[in-house]
Amino acid sequence: MMKHVMNKPNKLLSLALALGMTAALLAGCGQQSAQSTQSNSAGSASAVSGSQSSAQNAEKVRVGLAWLADFENGEVDEDTQAYIDAVTRAGGEPVLLEQATDLDSAKAALDTVDALILTGGEDVDPSYYNEEPDSMLEEPNPARDTSDYWMMTAALDEDFPTLATCRGMQVMNVVCGGTLYQDLPTQFDSDIQHRDPELVDFTYHDVTIEDGSLLAQIMGAGKLNVNSWHHQGIKTVGEGLTVTAHSDDGLVEALEMQDKTFMLGVQFHPEWRVVEGDDSFLPFFTALMDAAKN
Repeated sequence: MMKHVMNKPNKLLSLALALGMTAALLAGCGQQSAQSTQSNSAGSASAVSGSQSSAQNAEKVRVGLAWLADFENGEVDEDTQAYIDAVTRAGGEPVLLEQATDLDSAKAALDTVDALILTGGEDVDPSYYNEEPDSMLEEPNPARDTSDYWMMTAALDEDFPTLATCRGMQVMNVVCGGTLYQDLPTQFDSDIQHRDPELVDFTYHDVTIEDGSLLAQIMGAGKLNVNSWHHQGIKTVGEGLTVTAHSDDGLVEALEMQDKTFMLGVQFHPEWRVVEGDDSFLPFFTALMDAAKN
């Protein structure tokens, strides 16, 4: 789940007007021009799928942000803006991807970028892991479930550098055949508060990172204090995935596919730590882009 879900989205600024760049057409959306988001930290995203980068960003790693319906309305919310700002601060070019409706369209979207971030958001429909909805399930987004499912499937097929956060990690697990706790407070015994019950702000707790993992290369092994905003979690781990971090209650906090170039999922939100001024979390994004360069 994402932070500040009740806040109103911010209108996108025109890329051509705000930054003097030539924006690409949103071919799959039938729009005449593309727009870009800009915040106080000057982060902006190309709203494209399948077009060339601007001249100013020609040498930058293009990092695709998985599709949200708001992209088609010329909007992003502050959670998407956090990813945009984090990628920008890491030196990359954030790109708003089009919706994937099948494997081919997902691979076509990945062809336009160098790396992928599968972002946080709504609960995953439990039909994807062969369970009936629990009474505490929060309403899934069918179009997004479909798009994220195919995007992750394509990323795995293509060995495409991918960072999956919160819901994104849960999608990674489900695509690999794993299952989820549909509601941690009622299904998982823990003294740790993984989401603020008032839905006001992040909670914080420690996780333990396994030595020798990709995550340890990025942040170091041992304890790491992370933010938390989720009421679902990993129950059974999907095939081929390795648990590389857990909280003190035993809940999975990071998953990796270690035979891939860069396939990392984390249950927390490094993008918000970067936006809030903690540059110690910036390596999540620089490491992703380094993998894309190689």
